[in-house]
Amino acid sequence: MNMRASRVLTLIAALATAACTGAPASEPTSPTASAPASASAASADCPAPGVLITADRGDAAAGYREMTLTLRRCGDTSYLLQGRPDIVVLDERLQPLKVTVGPSVHYTADPRRINVRPGEGAMAVLSWHNTVTEGTAVTGVALSVAPVQGAPRQIVNLPVPMDLGTTGRLDTSAWL
Repeated sequence: MNMRASRVLTLIAALATAACTGAPASEPTSPTASAPASASAASADCPAPGVLITADRGDAAAGYREMTLTLRRCGDTSYLLQGRPDIVVLDERLQPLKVTVGPSVHYTADPRRINVRPGEGAMAVLSWHNTVTEGTAVTGVALSVAPVQGAPRQIVNLPVPMDLGTTGRLDTSAWL
């Protein structure tokens, strides 16, 4: 089974488990970040607008890369997601890089409304090609992410650098 098929099956299994049990799906998170223990967590553990976004280490093969963003509702009311995360790739000084973010060509599910209840979560899959042709390769070390366009942004430190090569492109799925 190829890496993409394996990743899709893992995502489907996690979502199916959450749907069948009513419990949040268990997705990978970065080793240094964890979801708050309760909906009443301190504001440092639950940034505005009451959601915490983390990134996993990702998968890589033959120049194709994937990384999952996980959103956990740490506030005490439901949070409505629709569409894709609004992402800006940042360098080591947390300055924006010239990277075009567009819809995924691998994860093509249409954006849908997701009502994320306290303690539950959603995920989005980021993908890119580490192709180097001419010019200087671009490497991101963090992301500035808004769960939906216009919402407050969070800095998401990546557990491994995002080696975008010279493509200048990052694709994202809708929230799943």
